Amino acid sequence: MFEKTKKLAAIALIFLAGCETITGTKPERALWDALEIQNYDFVYQVSCFCAFTGPNPVKLSVRNGVVAGATPVGSFIGTMPPLSTYPTIDSLFVVLETAQKNTPTGVTVDFDPTYHYPTKIFIDPIKNATDDEVTYTVEGFVPVIQK
Repeated sequence: MFEKTKKLAAIALIFLAGCETITGTKPERALWDALEIQNYDFVYQVSCFCAFTGPNPVKLSVRNGVVAGATPVGSFIGTMPPLSTYPTIDSLFVVLETAQKNTPTGVTVDFDPTYHYPTKIFIDPIKNATDDEVTYTVEGFVPVIQK
């Protein structure tokens, strides 16, 4: 526990010092990584005009950094997609970083102030195009203590 506290303190000092090498989502990603949370649950939702066929929203259970369970929130009739199609918080950071690299002016993001994961990622790849936007939402995040 002391090591995690030291890591967080070091990252916070770098961030507060205004280090120019950490910009955009990097401070939040570094703070998330420093927490080393590998077991957690959250509700995931995708909003888009796309071919997403799974339950939406869905409660995801991540264990040892891998999606281990998906439970529809509300009613869902259909076949559940493979667990590998659902994101972890780490993979949402990858989605975010890729979008910022490819569409730097068309991305907005909100972060959780406690755990530093993205709570909402909005991507608009082509300004003024219709129905190309996608929003990823994370709610109800709960770290799980493994015994």
